[in-house]
This record gives sequence, structure tokens and C-alpha cells, in this order.
Amino acid sequence: MKKLSDQEWHYLVYARVSTTRQVVEGDGLGSQEQRCINYIKAKNDIVEKVFRDEGVSGGLFERPAMNALLKYIDDHPHKRYVVVFDDLSRLARDINVHLRLKMELSKIRGARLECPNFNFEDSPEGEFIENIIASKAQLDRQQNRRQVIQKQSARLERGYWPFCPPPGLKHIKDKEHGRVLVSREPYASIFKEAIEAYEKNILNSEAEVKDYINEQFKANSINKTISSHGVQSTLTKALYAGYIEYQPWEIERMNGQHTGFISKETYENVQNKRLGKSKPRLNASYSNDFPLKGFVSCYECGKPLRASWNKGRTNKYPNYWCQTEGCKYRYKTTNRDIIHGQFQSLLSASTLDAGKVALAKEVFKDAWNSLSLEHDQQNNILKTDLVEIEGKIDSLVERIATASDQSLIETYEEKIRRLTSNKTEIDARMKTPSYTEHQFGTALDKVCNTLQEPLLLWQSDSLEDKTTVLYMFFENKLRYKHKEGFGTTDLSSGINLLRDYSEGTIPDVEMPGIEPGSERNPPRMTTSVAGVLI
Repeated sequence: MKKLSDQEWHYLVYARVSTTRQVVEGDGLGSQEQRCINYIKAKNDIVEKVFRDEGVSGGLFERPAMNALLKYIDDHPHKRYVVVFDDLSRLARDINVHLRLKMELSKIRGARLECPNFNFEDSPEGEFIENIIASKAQLDRQQNRRQVIQKQSARLERGYWPFCPPPGLKHIKDKEHGRVLVSREPYASIFKEAIEAYEKNILNSEAEVKDYINEQFKANSINKTISSHGVQSTLTKALYAGYIEYQPWEIERMNGQHTGFISKETYENVQNKRLGKSKPRLNASYSNDFPLKGFVSCYECGKPLRASWNKGRTNKYPNYWCQTEGCKYRYKTTNRDIIHGQFQSLLSASTLDAGKVALAKEVFKDAWNSLSLEHDQQNNILKTDLVEIEGKIDSLVERIATASDQSLIETYEEKIRRLTSNKTEIDARMKTPSYTEHQFGTALDKVCNTLQEPLLLWQSDSLEDKTTVLYMFFENKLRYKHKEGFGTTDLSSGINLLRDYSEGTIPDVEMPGIEPGSERNPPRMTTSVAGVLI
């Protein structure tokens, strides 16, 4: 066997295909390698190493085997290498990628490029021909991709979802429609109940929706959990209402050929709620006359106190009273002004001083800055994921272009649907924050003013303002004892947390509503107070 010195040329083989079918049918990696090896043997030389990229698009610069090849050359700086590949399209199917790889191999590392069916010439004419062939390879790839997109776009415009269906839906084959979406149980029923409960304010936040869905998954022996992003996707998925839309291809929302498992009215109500366009639904029995109704319960039986105007001998009087049968305070009335006065005293005693409020403001600012940084970092990661998905889609498009078996084509198309669905999910996650820094600052000032002077908000004419104070300061319903007043009250975890921060008495145990943090992800406050902002 011929022995080479470091000063002689050492041969490396690079092979790349975008489909496993090319390997099976003899037009893939094995055949490329063999042609390159035969080419090298004909020159009376030997192959030092072979690098294989399987299922990688020629439109990508970053490839596992190509990266390994470049590193291999770097690890042997005293050797001179020739990189042999079967065809220019095997090196790249994008003119810019072709030129970048040529720069990395030839100009930077001093390697020589050779190809059995193309003669590289170091001349203006040779480079011109090389660039034309590389551009033609790029054109073929782009045309193949366009054909697949056009086919899927046509299905979308006809009201069909051509991509991988989301949880809660599945594709079935239908004689009239071909592939059409139908509900997938038990996911559809679980999501329907969660979405409708969120619409009706039975579930008031996305965190509560998440907990509910995960509980239902467990109850139905579904061995998985839903993430926060999954909840957002569930609440905003137009497909669940029977709609079809796909903004990346400018397909506007329209009625689909499938039947959703939630009504279109429910879908619109949920979107309005998420965007803050709908006002919270207050209990119909609420009125400005009795703002504590539904929030104060009887100390003895624990049932909510009723509130009404009771007729006396000469006038009507506003009262709170218990109506629970068997309770010793049944029909014992307490004048509204007495309870309201006692409540205002209780609220005043719960007020945070200026120092605690100032600290709270700094805590919120730090949390906002951390979340903004986390948002930017996450977007950068998602952008990298998008590039990888685009490469995989390009690779599958190339496979479809060379496939003749219909079942194989359908398999590739299904993979493209899933990847495109993933891409859509990533696009949705990369949306800009819901609030600008200015809007956050305005909301922060309002919350801090309320923490320091809650009576001002409580004494406003707005029932919503009064309700905000109740939920901001108190964890549970207030217990009221006839003739004695309010019993022990539980302040909200947010208020307690701010007090603990200011007094340096943070407990070691995890507080309710606080997600454990790390060096990379600082603690995130999700209590009723912090939830106003974050």
C-alpha cells in the first residue's frame, strides 16, 4: 500500500444526501462514496477518511459531517488535504453556502477541491461556470420547495389544514374531503372545558387553566403535562373553533372544512379577554351599595352573608345578614355602614408603609428587567430553532422531488406538516411583549400607589376598583362575627411576601405563587399583587 508523507496530498471524501431513499435505491451515500473512492484510486492515491451527511439539506451551511471534516483538517495542520465530492450539488445547493464552504476549505485551510464530474479551474471563466452550476442547484432546490408550498397553500385556501394537527384534533381520511380534521378525545373535551371555563371566569388566569388541564390529564391517565406556552397556544388556536388561517403564507382567517369543538363566539370572547378588551364579569348580585357582598362570610357557618335594603317603620336600611338555616346568627343583621367602617379600619391596618412600597417597586422593576432579558434570550434561541427547522423542511422537499412512491411522498409531506406546525408555534412564541416599558411603568405606579393608599381606590365610585383592592390585599373571603367584627384575616401572599422582603424574614420554604428560580432564571412573582404587572 502506498505510504504518504505529510507533504503529499491526503484525500478526504465528503458525501451528502437529503433522503434515506437515495441510500436504499443505490443513489445515495454509498454510491457517492464509491465513485469518489474509484476516482481517487485511479489517481493511485488512497482515502484517509470519509465524512457522511445524511438527511441534511444542501441549503444549510452548518452540517454535522461538514463541521467534523473542517475540524479534522484543523486538527492536522501539517497535512495537505484534497476534499473530493461526487457532484457540486453534493457540496451545496445554495450559491452563498457554496461560496462560504469553498472559502473555509480552500482559502482558509488550503485544501484542494476535486470532483469526478467537474474540473475546478482557477480562472475567471472557470469560476463563472462553477457559479452558474451552483446557482442552478439552488434554483432546483427553491423550485422544489415552492411546489410543495403551493400544494399546501392550495389546501389551506380550500379550508383544509395540511400540517400536523395540534393536540385536540387529528386527521382522518374522508372520501369527499381527503384528509380532514376531527376532534381527538379525550384531549378535545378537556380543552373545551378549560377554554369555556376561562371564558366564563371560572378559571381566571392562564396559570389556573394550566393546572386544570394537567389535573384532567392525570385523571384521564394521560402521561404528559401542558406547559405555559401550550396553554397560550390552546387558548389562541383558531382551529379549535373551526377556523383556518396561516399568516406566514398570508392565508387570512376563514371557515374551515372541519368542525371545531368550541364555538366561534367562545373563541372571540377568549381572545378579547386575553387582549384586555373585555371587562371582568362581576357577579350580577354586586352593586355599589354592597361592595363586600360575596366577599364576606359568616364567622359561624362560613356561608356568604347576604346584603339587602330592609324596610323599617319609616325608612329602608342597608344591612348584611346570614340566611343559613341552623346558624345561630341567622337573620341577625349588621348595618352596612358599620361593616364598611370596620373594613376600612382593617384595610388601613394592612397598608404598607412608604419604605415597603419603595422596596416593592424595586422588586417589580428587577423582575421586569429579568423577564425582558429572558425574553430576548429566548427569542435568540427560537431564531436558531427556526433556521434548523427551515433546513429540515428544505431537506424533505428535496426528498419529495426525487421520490416516486406515493406512500413515501405522503410520509415526507406529513413530516413537513409537523415541522411547519412547529415553525408556527415558534413564530407565535416570538411575538413582542404584551406591554411596553412605558405601559409597565404606568401600571407599576398605579399598583404602588394602591399598596400605599388603598383607601383612595376603595373609596372611588368604581366597583371594579373596590374589587381590585379586595383581591390585591386578601387571600380568602373575610369572616365576620355579628357584633364583634372581622376575625383573623389572611393577607394575600403578595402582601406577606413584600413585608417579609422588607423585614428580612423570607422563609426557606417555597411561597405560594412563587416559582423557584436559579442563577439563570430569577424567582418570578406570580401572586395576586405581582400578577397585576407580570
